Amino acid sequence: MIFDWSNFQEHCEYLLGDDAEPEWIVESPLGRILSYPIEEHVGSGRMEFFEFKNGLCVFIFDCLWNEDKTFYVRDGNLVRFNFSLSIDMLMQLSASQKVNAVSPSWRIINNPPDMEVQESVAANTKMVFVTLCCTTDFLVETTGQTIENMPDLLRNAMTEDHYNSFYELFDFTSRLNAVTADIIRNKFTGGLRLSYVSARAIELLCMALNELMYADDHQTRVKLSLSDEAALTQARQILLEHYESPPTVSELSRKIGLNRNKLYYGFKAKYAMTISDFIQEQRLEKGKRLLLESDMPIIEIAKRVGFKHQCNFSTAMKRHFGIAPSKLRS
Repeated sequence: MIFDWSNFQEHCEYLLGDDAEPEWIVESPLGRILSYPIEEHVGSGRMEFFEFKNGLCVFIFDCLWNEDKTFYVRDGNLVRFNFSLSIDMLMQLSASQKVNAVSPSWRIINNPPDMEVQESVAANTKMVFVTLCCTTDFLVETTGQTIENMPDLLRNAMTEDHYNSFYELFDFTSRLNAVTADIIRNKFTGGLRLSYVSARAIELLCMALNELMYADDHQTRVKLSLSDEAALTQARQILLEHYESPPTVSELSRKIGLNRNKLYYGFKAKYAMTISDFIQEQRLEKGKRLLLESDMPIIEIAKRVGFKHQCNFSTAMKRHFGIAPSKLRS
């Protein structure tokens, strides 16, 4: 059985038995809830699935199994945000990428649309977590920013290529922990339960996104060895040579032999800007030179320096230099 966020009911039957039925179902203009108790012969606790009409899915898991369980998960076009109060799960993201998810922590997971990921849980292991799944369009709407303007780590979580899984682990803040616990332990029923979980889940997501987008500078936490410094210098050179069509963070990480976290925060610490800001700066500086030193049409310059659309190039130039490309040239 493959769990792909659209066949939750079938997945519960696989976990709980062919005769598994939800204890109750709630439907409202917001969406619906399916709530399943865990029978004693299978384990204990409960599972709840919330499917909202705005594109957000919420999975509340508060149970343990009497026997080892293996899940096969397909994310489709959804990005997963998992917030764990208690978890001990082995995730086989690919033939070479294996992760042991432990708690308390939160993580972003984005697998290629057709990839089946194996997740294993040992018997009698207490699992208490909230998973939020949403589309990239939902994240764009929530943040009010285009994907291109998001920080490297978040953008790569949303746009990872079709061959590699994205997995990034973060420590819980006390506030994230508290909201996760509130969602799991709330006592609301009926339509109020849908409204409450919808509001708190979006609050949880907003706090996580804020941590990624606007958290205090991580430079003081980064410790770079001589080999790290050399790898970051190599990364900068690669980006200088390929700024118009740069490698993804995953590809760059593999090229220089540095993990994604160290690459992301180390680059910012060493060069006082993120990787995406560095790429943008190189594109705009090259674009400026071409505007001033050539007769090439603006639309061709935009394409030459890595912009698919002239309007995006013009907006970025005006934001960076305070003047539109046509006026800069004249």
